Amino acid sequence: MKYRTIIIVTCGLMLSSCASMFNGAVLPNQCKRCEVINKYNHEVLTFFEGCGSENTKLEEQAKIAAYDLSSDGNLCNLEVVCESWKKEPEAENQTTPTVNQKRDN
Repeated sequence: MKYRTIIIVTCGLMLSSCASMFNGAVLPNQCKRCEVINKYNHEVLTFFEGCGSENTKLEEQAKIAAYDLSSDGNLCNLEVVCESWKKEPEAENQTTPTVNQKRDN
């Protein structure tokens, strides 16, 4: 029984790290922002933001933060809102002059 538990925990950790590596390698420009919002006054209490491998489990982290913030029993007042976007690659935005281009000084 103990051996089975070790195998299950090891597989879970491997799958979690694989998701992070996948997001970093395949989706490096995919960004996500999750906010914990008070529904009544629309105040952003906290937010989580990341791109590539940093956006793995952002929504889960925001939900955990919302639960932690609801220590006074007002969980119904809080809402987690997430949005995703694609960031433009930095290399394409920067242009370096070639031999035939004129530099502005």
